Amino acid sequence: MKIDFKSYDHDKDFSRIKDFLQQTYVDDGDLINWTIERWNYAAFFIRDMFEFTIEKWSETIGIWENEEGEIVSLVLNEAVGRGETFFQINPSYKDSIPFEEMFDFAEKNLQTEHEGYMILRPRIREGDRQLEEIARDKGYVKREDAKETTSIITLDRDFSYPDLLEGYVIKSMADDDKVVKRTKAFARAFGNWGTKDEVQPSSYLALQKAPDYRKDLDIYIEAPDGEIVSFCLIWYDDKNKIGILEPVGTDPDHRRKGLAKATNYEAINRAKKLGAKKVYVGDGQQFYLSIGFQHKQCYVMWEKKVEK
Repeated sequence: MKIDFKSYDHDKDFSRIKDFLQQTYVDDGDLINWTIERWNYAAFFIRDMFEFTIEKWSETIGIWENEEGEIVSLVLNEAVGRGETFFQINPSYKDSIPFEEMFDFAEKNLQTEHEGYMILRPRIREGDRQLEEIARDKGYVKREDAKETTSIITLDRDFSYPDLLEGYVIKSMADDDKVVKRTKAFARAFGNWGTKDEVQPSSYLALQKAPDYRKDLDIYIEAPDGEIVSFCLIWYDDKNKIGILEPVGTDPDHRRKGLAKATNYEAINRAKKLGAKKVYVGDGQQFYLSIGFQHKQCYVMWEKKVEK
């Protein structure tokens, strides 16, 4: 089979890659590729946050396809400049994936400088023996201290939640599109409020342009003073009947009040009404386990350092 490399063209390839991810996200019940929220988030929110033009960001995306134009594999990334990369594959072509070319592309376009070294940090699904062996042969080392857990919950039960504390109101961005306050809530929840890395409203406005973003699935809780203090955005993949939570957060000053559970359950209920059968979250914290999620799988960072 002849497999060729193709440069990423945002206007033509964004939807193609989304379709590919929907068609290949599981193999024999295991998650093997990104779900759609990560692709939307990377292309819109994170790209804007890191101030990359579409043209510059496009240089970091690699596509390999067969003679019929079907995508065989991809090199994707979220945060350009961190040396991270993610390999996505079509399981129908397991024996033909051009991993050597994919590593070469990533090393050329996604390595980053750190303390006198050029570093690449691919994320590899735990248990993917083929890719682990290739990475090891190419000089990569498994980082047991850097793992990313995905958790799952099935929607075959009730997701009612208690009434909120007096003065707290649950809404969606479709009810009141408070972009500035929503961005502030994000920054406070993730610890970059008031820092040089503080997320800006422009990034949230960019996210709202993502094809799969829906304001009615962007849930938040407003405190008595009018500030947004907890939020949960759920994405819905109608082809696979799944919801994906990303991002979820609560202002540190308003934690332990049941707000996170309320936003999560409200988001889950909305996805359930749309037809979702299960929901994923890219996290394995105890909070998610406490509300019924179970660990599904783990991605591990591998790393190679090359002296400059």
